Amino acid sequence: MDPPRPRPSLELRTTSGEPFDIGDRPEDEITMLFFGYTHCPDVCPTTMADLSLAHDMLTPEVQDRVQVVFVTEDPARDTPEKLREWLDRFDPEFTGLIGGNEATAAALTELYLPETAQVPAVSDAPAHPHDGDDAHQEYGIDHAGAVYVWGPGDRSIVYTGGTTPEQYAEDLTELAAAG
Repeated sequence: MDPPRPRPSLELRTTSGEPFDIGDRPEDEITMLFFGYTHCPDVCPTTMADLSLAHDMLTPEVQDRVQVVFVTEDPARDTPEKLREWLDRFDPEFTGLIGGNEATAAALTELYLPETAQVPAVSDAPAHPHDGDDAHQEYGIDHAGAVYVWGPGDRSIVYTGGTTPEQYAEDLTELAAAG
């Protein structure tokens, strides 16, 4: 069994402009962290939908202890307003952070995740429903698809893909019971 991964040293601004420090969260909080961008055609919306479904499966007591955090790696397009609007489609309680900077690059390294990078967009990509033009097709963001979870007692889980909402909910319930 691998040792727990500590929370990264990462303080960013929320969509409302408040500072949010991943490394300094309440002792009993279960924090779920995912890096991505709102124009992502597949991994990000699917992962956030799964996290939303999992959150809905939890008892109210466990829901109150779970904090889902999405860090955008595309601050040029993901303004605080756009990020908040996108997250609200999944759950208004999810926290959105503005990344895509040196701080997130350092956190990705700390978490053994690949560096986020801009890549040319696929020309036949479908238009993004939020934009009235094709500006989003100028580039994509190559990013990790891992979800990190930290819970009480220095427990941590790293999901690398293929996790169902039911599996997330079961693990979150176990983390809450252990702390």
